[in-house]
Amino acid sequence: MEVTIAMLLSALVIGISYTVFSLVTRSYRTYQLKHQEMATVLRLDELLQMDFGRAEVILKDTDGIALKNSNRVIKYIFYPDYVLRRGITVDTFRVKTDSITMSFENKALDNLKDIEEDNRVDELAILVSLQKEKIPYYYHKIYSSVNLINRKADAGN
Repeated sequence: MEVTIAMLLSALVIGISYTVFSLVTRSYRTYQLKHQEMATVLRLDELLQMDFGRAEVILKDTDGIALKNSNRVIKYIFYPDYVLRRGITVDTFRVKTDSITMSFENKALDNLKDIEEDNRVDELAILVSLQKEKIPYYYHKIYSSVNLINRKADAGN
């Protein structure tokens, strides 16, 4: 009888321990996935800020934006479920983007123009879906006066 009671108590303890272990493991996995998603969004934000700051010219292209520097071009291609960054290496960010708005001097760039200079971007707004929330990210490029004068040769006259 004592052995039966001991086995019953040990079975209850094992059952409770297994249930608690399963709950803790599931909670940790959920936390880890949320943390990975947040880290991905933060890394994308960090790279976009850095690339916007270093770029001499930012242009809208067919897939997204091209950030041109004196020695390289970095392209960001925006898809609904991920963002692709093409530079020296190719980076993929699993980030859901709901809307992307580009403008230059407060004028929206809806369609791609024939003249490359008419596709210049100084502001990018991205709406990111993260953990069932929509988070806006804004990037702004301040062009130098020399850069803008070079854009239009008769601007200084």
